[in-house]
Amino acid sequence: MDFGRTMELSLRLEHRHRDGTWGSLEPRSPHDPADLDPEREWASGVIYACTTCDEEVRVKTVEDPANPPV
Repeated sequence: MDFGRTMELSLRLEHRHRDGTWGSLEPRSPHDPADLDPEREWASGVIYACTTCDEEVRVKTVEDPANPPV
């Protein structure tokens, strides 16, 4: 994956509530200094939380089976 190109993409993440409305998902701010380490973020993904109901999702990159992590 070309991480330089990811900055070119603009996505809005939303999820549907039970009442049919849509809620926006925004990145969850880190809770401790270790969470600011970008290499740690690559391994665990990025947590997004709904601005309305606080439900969370994690977004991760897909691992390349031909190039497994060391």
